[in-house]
Formats: sequence, C-alpha cells, structure tokens
Amino acid sequence: MNDMKILVPVILNIICCAAYCVCLNQINVCKPIAHMDVSIGILFRFSIAVLFLTLLAGMFILRLTRRKFLIALPVIMPVLLWSNHLDIFPHRAFVYMGLSIVIYGIYLFICGYLTNRYG
Repeated sequence: MNDMKILVPVILNIICCAAYCVCLNQINVCKPIAHMDVSIGILFRFSIAVLFLTLLAGMFILRLTRRKFLIALPVIMPVLLWSNHLDIFPHRAFVYMGLSIVIYGIYLFICGYLTNRYG
C-alpha cells in the first residue's frame, strides 16, 4: 500500500505531462507560429520537462510538509520559463503559463484528494 502512495502520483504526473504536450500541440495547430524554429520546438519539449519537475516537487511538498502555502512555490518554474519568452510570442506565452498553472492545480487537487481519502 505504501508503494501505491508514490506510484499513483507519478503515473498521474506522466498523464498530466502527456496532456500538457497534447494541449501545446493543439494550440500550435489552431494558431500556428509564423516562423517556427528548431529552438522553439526544443523550448516546448523543455517546458514539458520543467512541468514534470514542477509536478514532482509539488507531490513531495504535499507529502512531506503540512504548510499548505509552500505548495504554490513549484509553479514559479514554468511561469519563469514562459515569462522569459514574452518578447518572442507575447500572447501565446500567457496561454502557456495559464495552461501550466491549470494542469498544476488539477494535479494538486487530485493528489490532495487521494492523500485525504486513502491517507
């Protein structure tokens, strides 16, 4: 049972990262970038890795501490990543930031529910 406390959030982490990747691709299909470059594609994949680490840090903070305000700290990573690229694509970066925050919030809601439900 103790392994399931870690295994379920890690699987949920992978599912959330896959959903984030699908959402990024759908945004780019609906509103394509005019001058798509290889570096922008690498940036999208790097943002998935940053989101994975953000969700992992959120899981550990949720498991190891009782201070609920610390849960908001890991979301700074994707916000800083996309705020650095506001000059490249200003409106799109806000959408990507919002998407990261929404997925992080959904992930923490589900992990918190599972923690309270199953201890």
